[in-house]
Amino acid sequence: MHQIRMSVACITILFSGMAMAFTQPPFPRLATVNYSGNMQKDYGDPAFQAQLAKFNIAILNIWPGGFPGMNQSVQAIKAINPEELVFLYINNNEILNNDAAMNPFTNKINAMRWWLYPTGTSGTPVPSAFSGATEVNNTLFTQPDSNGDNWVSWYAKWAVQNYYVPNPSIDGFFTDNVFWRPRVNGDWNLDGVTDSATNPTVGQWYRQGYQKHFSVLNAQMPGKYQIGNVADWGTPGNNLSNLTGVLNGGFIEGIIGYGWSPEAWGSWSEMMREYRLIMASVIQPQLVIFGQAGAPNDYRAFRYGLTSCLMDNGYYQFSSNTATYSGTYWFDEYNTQLGNAMTSPPTAAWQNGVYRRDFANGIALVNPRGNGVQTVKLETSYIKILGKQDPVTNNGQTVQTVTLQDRDGIILLRATAPATIEQPAPPSSITVH
Repeated sequence: MHQIRMSVACITILFSGMAMAFTQPPFPRLATVNYSGNMQKDYGDPAFQAQLAKFNIAILNIWPGGFPGMNQSVQAIKAINPEELVFLYINNNEILNNDAAMNPFTNKINAMRWWLYPTGTSGTPVPSAFSGATEVNNTLFTQPDSNGDNWVSWYAKWAVQNYYVPNPSIDGFFTDNVFWRPRVNGDWNLDGVTDSATNPTVGQWYRQGYQKHFSVLNAQMPGKYQIGNVADWGTPGNNLSNLTGVLNGGFIEGIIGYGWSPEAWGSWSEMMREYRLIMASVIQPQLVIFGQAGAPNDYRAFRYGLTSCLMDNGYYQFSSNTATYSGTYWFDEYNTQLGNAMTSPPTAAWQNGVYRRDFANGIALVNPRGNGVQTVKLETSYIKILGKQDPVTNNGQTVQTVTLQDRDGIILLRATAPATIEQPAPPSSITVH
């Protein structure tokens, strides 16, 4: 039976004037993303709730007027794992076309002319960069309504009243598509001229809109966390002004596993650079999700992703490379209790180009893509985990040397307890603005 990880280090932060305690879980830290489609039946299924409860973070879907049993489902998950954080999906940059559930949004946007238009506030709205949706102007230039709200503040307040108030057991929202600049051209500042999405000034307007969005959410939801899809935050040449220090974490969607992933077009080092940059760009408790896509039975690729994630303090997430976020996957390595980190995230290779990080109950090794097959010598005996999915690799043997294929990784357990455990003291308090 899987044992829920109990936490050992407490971080206290002051959030919108309200003290909130969060206990960082030991490693490996795990997340699950389940926001594809209408999952009402799944969320209400006790068996699926039990699967979700195995993770440290879960992102679930919600939609206008949908699934009135969400709060009961979240409570059921937390009854199994009281320390799990559950977030609900929202999205303020686009609206799905021809979806009646979106009427509360489309009716308001139509009335206020809050769509993104090629020029001005009339004509045919600009399609989103993602098929089947229309772009909303989520800058601060849109006309305020009678309550003084533009789109980003109106939507944030609507989400709080319709998603959070009925579901107070959630831990916050996950806002999708928190890009550092827009993906489409349009008249973002409503001056009658089409603006290029690559214009640095347009990027700043866009980020200011997200900054306002999260400011309103924080004010409306004291004591809760806000995370977002931050997949492009590490892009070379990016600008994170107005975004740095705004979120409590984020989902690095597809940081590994796709052709567009930085590990694919760049290198392992580029992926890790982006990972570290995003970790440094969010505030406590730094709920950064390291997202990998792949084939569930490609255990070597999975180990490579998991051990790469373990080289910093993020939460590992795996999804099928069919790009649908539904269902959960469980690997033998997830049952490993590595405990707290004994060493800081490494910035240099340990031996023969292989990176290593030490934990209370074991170590993680990762051999970057392009480093070739490498054999490393350990300072003492370690034990391979005993697993069923890849018994050739995870065979329970005691070893003092390990051979790693190119683009591979492994978790090893300690044969004896370490002499000392480094546990950095938690910060006294952090004020979130």
